[in-house]
Amino acid sequence: MSKVKKFFQDIKENSGKNKFLLWGLGLVGALLLILPGNCGSDGKQPAAVSLPQEDYQQLLQRELESILARIEGAGRVTVMLTLDDEGEIIYASDEETSKRSTSEEDSQGGVRQQLEYDSRGQLVIVQTGNQQEPVAVKLIKPRVRGVLVVAAGADNPLIRERLTHAVQRVLDVPAYKITVQKGE
Repeated sequence: MSKVKKFFQDIKENSGKNKFLLWGLGLVGALLLILPGNCGSDGKQPAAVSLPQEDYQQLLQRELESILARIEGAGRVTVMLTLDDEGEIIYASDEETSKRSTSEEDSQGGVRQQLEYDSRGQLVIVQTGNQQEPVAVKLIKPRVRGVLVVAAGADNPLIRERLTHAVQRVLDVPAYKITVQKGE
């Protein structure tokens, strides 16, 4: 404990020289207050948070517009994309399966075998405050159905090809689902 006291006493005495250290300690303290409580583990597994479909779609469109506009010669770019579904959340469950085998032999020498399978599952729920929430294991994002790219430089076949390839790679969408058109 005396080492800690001595450390703080040295800082206090040399405050002019240790401004950067004081600022650093203050910044670390502020970050610990601001950041969510992920530093300590309380054994609970956090549930996944999903974005509504419109927000996810708009986010993808804005990011794609920003990236495609950086391609040389593309000019001003506008993107519209459609999603195939709303995505899927897979929740954790407690699975219990059992198998029972019965073999019967009758008086005439015939053998009858019977197999019974029993499976039960229950959703894993965690208590957070006053609410009970299921534990999400995996969040599957919605699939992209189609993409329309309108770009000022799309009259150039090379630019059109670059835009198409970029969309293909970023979204893992086949070329026949991508349309690139010239815009203003």
